[in-house]
Amino acid sequence: MGGWAGTRVGQSILCRVGPRSVLGQVLAADARLAAELNALVRRSTLVSTLAVGSATLLAGVEVLCMGALFVAGRRRSAWRMLAAVGLVSVASEGLGMTWRRERPFGELAGVEALVPHTSRRSFPSRHVASALAMAAIGGQAHPRLGMAMAAVAWLLGLSRVAAGLHYPSDVIAGAVLGSAIGRLLRD
Repeated sequence: MGGWAGTRVGQSILCRVGPRSVLGQVLAADARLAAELNALVRRSTLVSTLAVGSATLLAGVEVLCMGALFVAGRRRSAWRMLAAVGLVSVASEGLGMTWRRERPFGELAGVEALVPHTSRRSFPSRHVASALAMAAIGGQAHPRLGMAMAAVAWLLGLSRVAAGLHYPSDVIAGAVLGSAIGRLLRD
C-alpha cells in the first residue's frame, strides 16, 4: 500500500479531511483554549482579579492615550482615532450579524464570565479592533505611543479571553479588522 495508511502516494491528507472538518477542528481548538485559559485564571484570586481589571480597564487606557494626543496638539490623529472606533463599531456589528456566535461563557460548559456581560455577539472582538486601530493611527503620530497602545490592545484581548468573554479567534479577527481600519485612516 504505499504512503500513509489508506492514502495514495502524492495524495494530500486534506483531500481526506475536507475543509469543513478542518474548520471544525480549528473551532474546537479555539473553544478548548478559551475554556482552559478561563479555568486557569479562576484557580487564583490574584490572577482572576488581574484578568478582570485588565478586561474592564485597559480599553480606558486606550481612550486616555487618544486624549493625550489631542491635548499634545495631535488633534488630527485623535480625530482619526475616534473615526476609526466608529468604523470598527459598524464593521464589527456587520461581521457579528454575519457570523453569529455567543460568548464562551454562554456556550461552553465550565466557562464563567468573570465580568458581567450579555452572552450575545462574541465575534469579532470590538475592544481589540478599536484598540489596534487607534494604535496604528497613534503610532504614526508618536511611534512609542503606538507600540505601547498595541501592547495594551493585545493584553486586553488576552484578558477578555481569560474572562470568558471571547474566543481566541474573536481576538485575532478583531486584530485584523482593527489593523486594517487603522492603516486605512492613517495620514
